[in-house]
Amino acid sequence: MIFVTVGTTLPFDDLVQAIDNLVERGEITEQVICQVGHGTYLPSHCEHFRFKPDLDEYIDRSSLVIGHGGTGTVTGLLASGKPFIAVANPLGAGNHQAQFLERLNRVVSFLWTADLDRLHDLIGQAPTYASTATGYERLSDDLKNYLRQA
Repeated sequence: MIFVTVGTTLPFDDLVQAIDNLVERGEITEQVICQVGHGTYLPSHCEHFRFKPDLDEYIDRSSLVIGHGGTGTVTGLLASGKPFIAVANPLGAGNHQAQFLERLNRVVSFLWTADLDRLHDLIGQAPTYASTATGYERLSDDLKNYLRQA
């Protein structure tokens, strides 16, 4: 199962619609469950819900998580070791998710994009992609410094 999460703050209809379209075209054949949050687009080819108190059950059951580029989501997924793709939501102030993902990707290797047209290719890479850290001792300091600048 692929689990898609857009978080609880901003809608991310473009991500949900892109995933729904991939399922409709048969480019994703696995079951997909989407957490759609405040979005107005409701997928017709994926199971969906708006909010749940805890997403751990869905993350644990999934073979892949596709999530918005929020700090909590990304760092939680890195810690879990679960294959994931982070997608920057351009609705955030100053496109901060893309900036965060780009900076974090300098010290930890993971799949991310700001371009929804890349999703299909990244989904194909995800099962064999190993997220690696190149400087965990600096990661917390880098995150603190980045957040202070935002």
